[in-house]
Amino acid sequence: MGEWEQRNRKLAALREELQRSPANLDLANRYWRALAGDRAKNEADYRSGRDVTEAYREAALLSKEGVEAFARAYQDLFHISGEIPRMAFFDEPLVLSLKAKLPQMAETDRRNVEWILHSIGSQMRKVNE
Repeated sequence: MGEWEQRNRKLAALREELQRSPANLDLANRYWRALAGDRAKNEADYRSGRDVTEAYREAALLSKEGVEAFARAYQDLFHISGEIPRMAFFDEPLVLSLKAKLPQMAETDRRNVEWILHSIGSQMRKVNE
């Protein structure tokens, strides 16, 4: 089996594990890192905004640490690819969780979450214009 097939099998296994335990933050982090690929092996970075939501949504609904990890992943994605948070990946429970946990966060994490909320809020205003 080639390296590409091995990587895809590893990703599939992690995705299945994450589906069985969607709020597991350690598992979400492992999945996110696996999607990034190994640059030493010249592997492509597969990550997108959809993957942030897939990996971290449930953890973000349940804890401040989940929200912080969600926001850090989006910042990471933005710095690597320029992709900003898109409203298509946010539902009301997720947005409410992001907002509710803001007061509990340290400044850096709070700024990351505020950036997400501003990004999707700007898109919402454009839709309504």
